[in-house]
Amino acid sequence: MSVSIQLIINGISIGAVYALIGAGFALVFGVLKFSNFAHGSVISACAYAGYIFQSSIQPTPPFWVTAAVCCLAGMALTYLVDLLVYQRLRAKESNSLFFFLASVTFAILIDQILTVNFGTKMYGYPPLFEISTLTFLDITFSKMDMTMLAIAVVFLLLLIVLLEHTRIGLAIRAVAINSRVSRLMGINASLMVTGTLVIAGFLGGITGLMMGIKYTIYPALGSSMMMKGFIASTIGGLGSLNGTIFAAVLLGIVEIICAYYLGAEITPVVLFGIMLIFLLIRPQGLAGRFAQDRA
Repeated sequence: MSVSIQLIINGISIGAVYALIGAGFALVFGVLKFSNFAHGSVISACAYAGYIFQSSIQPTPPFWVTAAVCCLAGMALTYLVDLLVYQRLRAKESNSLFFFLASVTFAILIDQILTVNFGTKMYGYPPLFEISTLTFLDITFSKMDMTMLAIAVVFLLLLIVLLEHTRIGLAIRAVAINSRVSRLMGINASLMVTGTLVIAGFLGGITGLMMGIKYTIYPALGSSMMMKGFIASTIGGLGSLNGTIFAAVLLGIVEIICAYYLGAEITPVVLFGIMLIFLLIRPQGLAGRFAQDRA
């Protein structure tokens, strides 16, 4: 029983991080209607940015300072991609396929730049805690997993509040439903799209830091994690934030349990198999008709 509880809690913690990745993915899809695979490379770049920041300053900066640097790096890099490509495509009212191709191109470009500058060598952050685990009721928890869970929950709640209870969130949702009509209502659609991308970059920054601390840093780190966010977004319903969060948590639990009982090698097969089943049986995802209409 203690092992099962521990597995479920660990699965929820990693699932919450997948929810952050999927949330950034769902935000962009909801507004621009394309899968922004450059988001994964932004995560990798932010993980490196945090590592360089910590390595170049002595004594080691506090965690929250490094987190702020990573978030700023994610916002700046995402804005740069939008400035160089996405804004031009929006001005020409290009098909969503061109946005997708541009995102894949930038993902490959960023990964290659990281590889050229850092090679394939893996880097690691210094330990966040002197004692990495804690025990409660004969159940051992990873302090890092609990920290990741707390941070992910806070940022997801802030994101939901922003989208559901602020005028900015209302404007973003209006642009997501119909960009042309929102412009007629006085909303600066271009600004809202850029703002949505920057918010996604912010989430990518904190995700990159947490992934870098939990694992090791290498150029394809974000791309590998991005696939988990993509699976969660697909199962939850493309463009649906609530569906993505719920699916990501379930995905994290399934992944941890499968890795424990079946092995890490077979786990990706199970995860992609689940996504395939959803695409065949319920292509609109868990969120149902709403996400289907938006896609």
